[in-house]
Amino acid sequence: MPFKDYSLFPLPEFRTFNTTYSELCNHRAIEILKNAETLGTTIYVLYSGGIDSTCVLVSLLTHATPAQRKNIVVLLSHESIAENPRFYADYIRGKLRVESSIMFPNLLGGKDMLVSGEHNDMVMGSDKIGQMMTRYGAVTAHAPYNRDLLTSYFSDSLGGDLETASFYIQLFERVCAAAPVPIRSNLDFLWWTNFAIKWQACYAYILLLTPPRNASGMTKDYLDSRFVSFFNTEEFQLWSMNNQDKRLKDTWKTYKWVVKDVIYEFNKDVEYRDNKTKKGSLTPLTGRLFHNKFIDERLHLCSELAPASFLEAENDFT
Repeated sequence: MPFKDYSLFPLPEFRTFNTTYSELCNHRAIEILKNAETLGTTIYVLYSGGIDSTCVLVSLLTHATPAQRKNIVVLLSHESIAENPRFYADYIRGKLRVESSIMFPNLLGGKDMLVSGEHNDMVMGSDKIGQMMTRYGAVTAHAPYNRDLLTSYFSDSLGGDLETASFYIQLFERVCAAAPVPIRSNLDFLWWTNFAIKWQACYAYILLLTPPRNASGMTKDYLDSRFVSFFNTEEFQLWSMNNQDKRLKDTWKTYKWVVKDVIYEFNKDVEYRDNKTKKGSLTPLTGRLFHNKFIDERLHLCSELAPASFLEAENDFT
């Protein structure tokens, strides 16, 4: 890239990994509940009603004691309720503490625990798959990687600029060539580029919402103990690399089917399991909030930075 970067999360070394997705969710929830109890912190859960955040909340509620449930606060909006009204009525309203999701930046850098469902899109694939299936048909996702098709697909996002799309495809092919698992299909290609390139960006852009008054609380200890992306673990990454067949079946409605199975085991909601699809939720929430422009490896936040301090002279874009 044309800027200097620092990896907080190096890719774990590939190895055979047999733990199931459901087991990982259980282990992660138990770990979070135990850590919050040890730290004496409240658990604030960013909840959109979508598949990832519902899985997070289900996993926590499955293992929380009555006392621990009292320590969970669900951050939601009218849109969260509308996206999953049955779950809200049965498991949240009158049963859990709730607050408006718009206030979550005030928690960044603070003493309480903020839990999100970020990174599951990287674990499971990419919403680009759904867009591709809509344009080219369902069988396209599992078809062998087709460079011309993907180039055409990316060029649509660039106003038909095939030259720029080809440039990026070549970069992405180099990323895929370095993968420790075989990249055979269009689905594999979109998953791996998302998984390998976007992981840290998905983590860091929420930190950019930290209010200036909380900036001093942005420390490594805070990130390790209180800023929690539920799916940001080496175990979930290893599961992803070992289970390329468990992301999508033959229709877009089956995307994240193993995640929806976890939810179904909790609430037995057949309609949600069989028909719920991916819907973007965090961008509409964060788009109107204050943003810092930069965060460095020391976790310093700022809105101005001299170009010479972050530009990388030798890069693939020169």
